Amino acid sequence: MSDEINNPVFKIKQIVLYSSAYAVDNSNGQKLQDIDISQFTDIAIYIDNNGEEITAKNTINQLFIDNIEINTNSEYGEKIFNYKNPLNIGKYTELENYRDDGILFNVVRTNEENNNSDYNNNIFYTDCSNPISLGYINKDLITDCKLSNDGTILFDGSILKSANIDSKEISPQIKFTIHIVNNLGEDYFCDVKINNELNSDDGGIYTGYIMKIFNTEDGEYSF
Repeated sequence: MSDEINNPVFKIKQIVLYSSAYAVDNSNGQKLQDIDISQFTDIAIYIDNNGEEITAKNTINQLFIDNIEINTNSEYGEKIFNYKNPLNIGKYTELENYRDDGILFNVVRTNEENNNSDYNNNIFYTDCSNPISLGYINKDLITDCKLSNDGTILFDGSILKSANIDSKEISPQIKFTIHIVNNLGEDYFCDVKINNELNSDDGGIYTGYIMKIFNTEDGEYSF
């Protein structure tokens, strides 16, 4: 038991967050007179599986996420959370919301399965060689927004400032549980809490985007 505590089979070694915003211009004629604005955060979670040697114990047979909870200090917008194609990290893409039973991943176990993989589906490699890729969207924080045409308006995080959207109010706290079943049929789980502060002294998300990398401390996120 002591060895498993000090040398867990699975643990989160790094969490990467990319946060920005996006807008849709529905204006007819004069631009920026009917704008819908959304905020999004992409999440990549890297799993350390003690992978010096690949065994049935440290490889994945099943992976799913549940107990999902998202909170902000603002009631505005529709909160969406789900798997995101890792090739689209850093770009706004529409997502469907997670199902009541959570987010289920398709585990890739062979080279043949890898060759036939579609990254638009929920993909994770049995040897933990790719991150768990997730996306959060606070969609339509504000709609029918009218912005001045004076100056440069970019459809990134800076548009939140132009629309007077308080970055503190929309900073999300995201909670969920990652469940793993290894190839011996053993169950593991890890509770994750992400406090994604969008404001900072240097302007935060108002500068266009924020990239954060958290290298987790020993034992902080062990399964």
